[in-house]
Amino acid sequence: MRDLGRISEHQLGILNVLWALGEATAREVHEALEPATGHARKTTGTLLHRLEKQGVITHREEGREFIYRPCVTREEVQEATVRGVFGQLFHGELPALVSYALSAGEVEPGDLERIRALIDEHQRGRSA
Repeated sequence: MRDLGRISEHQLGILNVLWALGEATAREVHEALEPATGHARKTTGTLLHRLEKQGVITHREEGREFIYRPCVTREEVQEATVRGVFGQLFHGELPALVSYALSAGEVEPGDLERIRALIDEHQRGRSA
């Protein structure tokens, strides 16, 4: 069973490596992440094990090495993460999320027009 709601920042780093490479050994994952994280190779192995236990990645054996690959897409993880934050922080209330986003000062030029276009597109799709 996949548990996408509890993926840590470090586990997401591992998934980013696997999505980029398609599949990789623990050594390859560690080498890709070590400069940024400073983690020991054993830590990377522990994180890989936890991801596999969550059903997020799987492995095959090649000789004495495990070759890991993702079982989920980036989009699936993004959706689960956003759903979790949306539910926990905004109690599933879209106006609260939009209000926060607008008041946080992160609105870039053109953002409001793109949002209006998305709302218009959504409304046209509902009336079709």
